[in-house]
Amino acid sequence: MEKKGIGLRTIASVLFILYLVLLVWIILFKLQFSLSDMDHRRSINLIPFYYSTAVGERFHIKEVRDNVLIFIPFGIFLSMLAFEMKLRSKILILLGTSFALEVMQYVLAIGGTDITDIITNASGGVVGIILYSLLLKMLKDKKRADIIILVIAVIVTVLFFVLMAFLMLAN
Repeated sequence: MEKKGIGLRTIASVLFILYLVLLVWIILFKLQFSLSDMDHRRSINLIPFYYSTAVGERFHIKEVRDNVLIFIPFGIFLSMLAFEMKLRSKILILLGTSFALEVMQYVLAIGGTDITDIITNASGGVVGIILYSLLLKMLKDKKRADIIILVIAVIVTVLFFVLMAFLMLAN
């Protein structure tokens, strides 16, 4: 029985690493296959939810939504793999990861560094933690909850890689 638990943890760890690679690709490289195609700019916004009027309001609402959504799996995986960790520590990891990605954007001059992104990314991770907690309460069985999440994660991962292969072949 312990071997199955190790197997689930291994699968979760591999999927989390794949997710983190994808997260870096999305946040830092904006899904680009070539660095020369990227927008090379360096800017900092330290005013939460402040946007210049140069870009439409719909864009900013979409950006906030996307930032929340992209970090939900982070909170779920973190809850699965560090089940005993205190909530405060999980939130600090979420904030630290988001902060590190924003700083890297600035240092590499590959996008705008924005406090709003840090807030919305961490919020998405907290949503993931809450969703995992709710699933645990509904099922009352961590192993079953982990299996359900991992099955969904494997399906989404396979679909994503098939889509990326299709897009690469189309170019």
